[in-house]
Amino acid sequence: MGSFDMIQNPSKLSLFFSRLTNKINKKFKIVLALLLFVTLGIFLYNAYQRAYKPYLYDKDNYYYKAYHYSVKKIIPQRKVVKDIEIEVLHFGKDDFPDDLSAYKVGHYIDKGIDPRRLFLHITFTDNTNMTLPFGQVTSTENHYEEYQNYFDHKVFEVGPGFDKEWFSNAENYRQIIQRFPGLHDKTMDADFELYLRDFLFLIVPGDTLYQTGAVKEGVSKYHFQLKNPKSGKMQSYFIYGNEGKIPLWDWQTPFVTFDKDFANKERIQEFFDDYEIREYGNYWNGIYHIQFPHLNSFRGDKYNFYKMAFYSDEFTNFPLSLDLTGKSENFKITITDSYLQEESRTAKNQIHYLKYSTSKTYDASNKEAYINDILNHYHNLQN
Repeated sequence: MGSFDMIQNPSKLSLFFSRLTNKINKKFKIVLALLLFVTLGIFLYNAYQRAYKPYLYDKDNYYYKAYHYSVKKIIPQRKVVKDIEIEVLHFGKDDFPDDLSAYKVGHYIDKGIDPRRLFLHITFTDNTNMTLPFGQVTSTENHYEEYQNYFDHKVFEVGPGFDKEWFSNAENYRQIIQRFPGLHDKTMDADFELYLRDFLFLIVPGDTLYQTGAVKEGVSKYHFQLKNPKSGKMQSYFIYGNEGKIPLWDWQTPFVTFDKDFANKERIQEFFDDYEIREYGNYWNGIYHIQFPHLNSFRGDKYNFYKMAFYSDEFTNFPLSLDLTGKSENFKITITDSYLQEESRTAKNQIHYLKYSTSKTYDASNKEAYINDILNHYHNLQN
């Protein structure tokens, strides 16, 4: 009867279909909302997984989470020299002293990298210390451009060393040797080549060493910790780049990654273990195609040396240059001769030595002896 009435009464039929359509529309909207909600949920979950678990989607790299990640803009540091000591290592048995009773006994480890014969030890006026092995810096003359460009980038942007631009400059050398009248002027030689040690023997208290290289361009310091997979200990690392602060929209968890084509788990463990061994000193110098977080636009990112991971924030993490702010009348330097006697060797080609040392200090009172005994003859020392 009801259905017949609706047929006889078009308005009732219209009302019926209107109500039916409304019900269908409501259900469709609910289903659509649910679909949108599910889609959004899947999208957010996928985004979360990619941000916090990117290793699930990337099969080409090993991932290690970086903890306590922070970024800080830095400026170059300057330090004034207070005390200077140059240590000369003697490895040969021929010149080993007969009487060692007056010698100071210590230890030295040769890690089999490069033979180190000369070390510069400096105490600054802020009572901090620095020790660096002497290196060689040649003038830009007589070198192919390709080698020179490689030499510049490889040595003088990040990492311990001395700035080529200053320490290979003949005019700077002419200025610094004026502190020592009677010293042979190498810049007058026909085949002139400056060596870094030519300068370092001429530093006096009051001179200023300052950071240069990449730090001149306002880089940032990235500090984070990684967990050693074997020991479980947290290890601190410092890297340098010019990306600045992490953008607000960059909410991804920072990871350090190793390319599987170049590094297996054994090699990666070597990276972590070097934190205690420190084969090259205060930084990791291996090349296992490591990608550090938030450095995609890092200046020089394609060069491996830029990716040095430092173990502590040191003055020597950048190359050093020199300001001649000291006065020649304040000249004072200690020359230490250390004679090495082999004790033992390790499986990693490390040689442990007993070190017997004797020192002599030169100042204004015996400056002439320093010129004659050291400066005019030190070229005979093997670097």
